[in-house]
Amino acid sequence: MLHFEIKSNSKLRSIQNEHRTKTISINPEQKIRMNRYLKMAETRVLSPEQEKIKNNLTNIVEEEELENLLRSGRKLRVKFGIDPTASLIHIGHLVILFKLKEFQELGHDVYLIIGDFTATIGDPSGRTTTRTKMSYEETKKNAQIILEKCMRFLIKEKTKVLFNSDWFSSMELSRFFELLSRATISQVISREDFKERFEKKMPIYTHEFLYPFLQAYDSVVVKADIEIGGNDQLFNLILGRDIMRSYNMPPQVCLTTPILEGLDGKLKMSKTYGNYISVDDEPEAIYGKLMGVSDELIVKYGKLLAGLEESEIEEMKKEHPFKMKEKISFKITEILKGKQMAEKAKEWFDKIIRSREIPEQIPEFRTKEGTILQKLIKEIGLVKSVSEAVRLTESGGIYIDGQPIKERMYELKKGQYNVRIGKIKFVKIIVE
Repeated sequence: MLHFEIKSNSKLRSIQNEHRTKTISINPEQKIRMNRYLKMAETRVLSPEQEKIKNNLTNIVEEEELENLLRSGRKLRVKFGIDPTASLIHIGHLVILFKLKEFQELGHDVYLIIGDFTATIGDPSGRTTTRTKMSYEETKKNAQIILEKCMRFLIKEKTKVLFNSDWFSSMELSRFFELLSRATISQVISREDFKERFEKKMPIYTHEFLYPFLQAYDSVVVKADIEIGGNDQLFNLILGRDIMRSYNMPPQVCLTTPILEGLDGKLKMSKTYGNYISVDDEPEAIYGKLMGVSDELIVKYGKLLAGLEESEIEEMKKEHPFKMKEKISFKITEILKGKQMAEKAKEWFDKIIRSREIPEQIPEFRTKEGTILQKLIKEIGLVKSVSEAVRLTESGGIYIDGQPIKERMYELKKGQYNVRIGKIKFVKIIVE
C-alpha cells in the first residue's frame, strides 16, 4: 500500500490557502484517479502572476468572473479609455498603465480607446461643474502626444489603438436612440457627481447624460473582456457591463485603481492643482519632488508605482524614514528614467538640496535696480503668478545666497544674487 498526502478544501478555488492535511492509504488505481483530480484542481488555481493582477485594485466587479477569465487560457481583451482633453501624463496615470502591462505580460491584448469623439462632449466623472468641450483638431493633437508617452510603459506588439470617432461619427440616429434605450435616467442620475450637482441645484446639461452611454458602447464595439479605470470611473465601467449584457454579450469585468494623491497629500494628482510629477520632468525634478512628500504618501507611491510588496515596505520601515524615502524615490526615478539618471538625480539632491550648494550652471538674468524679485521670477517663468511668489516668500521658500527672504515685495539693489525658488529652481540675478 502507498501512503499519499492530499490537501482538501471547502472551496476548490482557494486550494492554495486555507487547507487542512489528511493522510490516507490508496492503491495504484486510486492514485491514478487522484492524480487526475489534482491535475484538474491545479487548473482552478491562479498562478502567482495571475494573482498579482488583483493587487492594488479598489474594485473588482466581479472577482469570480475575473478569475474565470484568467484561467480560461484564451487571449483577453483589456480595454482602457483615454480622454484626450489634455496631453499631460503624470505619475498618477502610471498606476493604470502598469496594471495594463501586467495583463500584457500574461499574453493578453490591451485596447486603448481614444475618446476623440466623446471628448467633444466632456466626461462629467468626478466633476461638480460642466467640463469644457474641445474641438476635434485639439483632441487629435493631444491623442498623438498621449499615445507616444503611453507606449513608453506598454508592450507595443500587444497594444491596439482605436479612435471612437470611427464608429460614432457614422452612427445612425436610430441606432443611437436604441443605445439610449438600454439604460434609464434614474440609473444615470444616481451617480455621485450628478447627484451632488442636482442637490446643489447646479446645471446638468443633457449632453452630459450621453457620455456614459457612449463610453459603454465602446466596450460593445471592441467586445471587451475587462475594462480598467480610475476609482472615479466605476459608474461608467459598470454601465458598460450592463449595456453589454443588454446586447446579449458577456459582460466585461470592471477593475478600478486607486486615485493617487498629489504632492500635497490631500488632493488628487492633477495639473489643475499643480501637485503633480510629469513623466517628462527631469530626473532631478522627479527625485526632488518625491523626496519632498510625506512619509505616509511615499509608502503609497512605493506600492502603486514601484511595485513594492507589503513585506518590502515593512522591512524599509525598520530603517530611518529618510532612508526609506530615499530608496522609494530612487526606485521610482529609476523606473521612469533609468538607473544611471536616477543615480545622477540622487547625487544632485544630496549636493544641492541637502548640502545647500549652488549648482555650477544656472540660468542668468540681468535687470535694473528697483525691480521687485517676486515680479521678476514670475516674468522669467519660475512661478505661475506673483501671488504664488508671495506665498512662497511667506512660507520661507525663496532664498537669496542661502538665506530665506521675508519681504513680500523684495526690492533688488545693485549687485549679484543667487536665488533659489522652492527646492529645485535656481537663478542668478545681476542687478545693474
